[in-house]
Amino acid sequence: MVIKNKKNILFLSISILVYGVLSIICWNHGYFWDNIQLTSIEAHWYYLTDFKTLIIPKYAPEYGIYGTGAPPLLPIITAILWKIIGYKLWVSHAFILLWAIILFYNTWKFIQHFFPVKYVGWISFIILTETTLLSQFSIAASDFILFTSLIISLRAIFEQKSVLLTIGLFFLFTISTRGIFTGSILFVVHCFFYYSSKKNFCERSFFRTFIPYFPAFVLILFYITDYLIVEGWFFSNSKFSKAQDLPIGLNFIVKHFCDFGMRLIENGRIIIWIIAIIIAWKTYKTKTKLTTEMIFILTYFSLLTCLYLSFVFLTKMPFLTRYFMPHLFLLSIFSLVGIIKFFNEKKIKFILILIFCFELTGHFWIYPEKVTKIWDSTLAHLPFYSLREECFDYIDKTNYNYNEISAGFCLYDDRRFVELKNADKIVGRDKDRLYFIYSNISNVPDEWVDEFKNSNRWIPIKNFSKGFVYITIYKNIRFKEKAKQ
Repeated sequence: MVIKNKKNILFLSISILVYGVLSIICWNHGYFWDNIQLTSIEAHWYYLTDFKTLIIPKYAPEYGIYGTGAPPLLPIITAILWKIIGYKLWVSHAFILLWAIILFYNTWKFIQHFFPVKYVGWISFIILTETTLLSQFSIAASDFILFTSLIISLRAIFEQKSVLLTIGLFFLFTISTRGIFTGSILFVVHCFFYYSSKKNFCERSFFRTFIPYFPAFVLILFYITDYLIVEGWFFSNSKFSKAQDLPIGLNFIVKHFCDFGMRLIENGRIIIWIIAIIIAWKTYKTKTKLTTEMIFILTYFSLLTCLYLSFVFLTKMPFLTRYFMPHLFLLSIFSLVGIIKFFNEKKIKFILILIFCFELTGHFWIYPEKVTKIWDSTLAHLPFYSLREECFDYIDKTNYNYNEISAGFCLYDDRRFVELKNADKIVGRDKDRLYFIYSNISNVPDEWVDEFKNSNRWIPIKNFSKGFVYITIYKNIRFKEKAKQ
């Protein structure tokens, strides 16, 4: 990757510095948010059983493990790394750092398809420092790999590189269920453009164009078939089945739609949507003809968005900010190309700086206590790790009985799955115990928040706070009364 423009070197250097510092800060952080389940818990199945089976059971009580049914590539890789390198937290962060290097290179190469050389550094910097992407990197999550694999795949399609496309699609399809969705929509769009604009888009044969999809399709088909044979339908008798139920009532659908919309624009993303609307209007008014590549990007964005929009009406699945990283990337390409097309250099630089400022605000979008905050999409969650450690150190020093402790999300279950130590120190999920560890990170039900504020029921024993994050240990003063009953 040869870089001649001095500003491009500056922006690349700043991006490397940001990721480097973040990697150092997070090097020994425990697993966080959904990554506890999607990486650590499922990786423990392979690690503790010495890769007994490919399929992770829906529940293995002897290990305290339960599977989601999602493609287990990252858990498998994590368990292998634990076996080879060591059972250490930094192993996952080192692995994701490798993916960051891959992301840097492929982003830089892909951006060059759409932008003049002098803007490649600016645009790459904006893409690489997006709030959710940085946060997903910090927690070594599978969505960071999904995002990287998507850019690899898109770059390979535009450059007609079969081997690169095969590699990108392999990771895209096998990293998660949403990776399958993302890859499948990409295949549909790729097929459409192959037949509708072959001369402008691809001069190769159908076989050479689409053979890279074959390995990924075969692997996923094999996995799904094997899972159905061993475990049955994905959502039957599964701990995660409720999210796939049909929504009941118009009220729920309206709230679900609002949730969908919120995740699309939160954490500073709203600026990209505003710019996209302006650029779309200018494109229409000036009757500007879009390139085949740009139409490909917009078609892919539209179909991917429609797919997720359908989930509003078909499931109870809660939407998380990270789900829309591919959408935001595609929309950003359209918006940024339009900025350079319709504005002069002075305005271009102002708008690019404005976008970056909005991205920075994404780490400070903190909502009221009863409004769900997606904490794995913002670096505002970083104080949680030290607070969690302080909290459990206090519990251990005061010799609390773990059978009497329950907690919210990110604090309950076997501590081993988060820390890779303190095995069998298990925190319950039910609220009706002597102690409850409450944190704003956990997003507990609204009625629980009200109950903890009731001094006739709960009293705070110890509070830990830093930045936007806090953890409080509450004691249930009616616990003895309930026990007697």
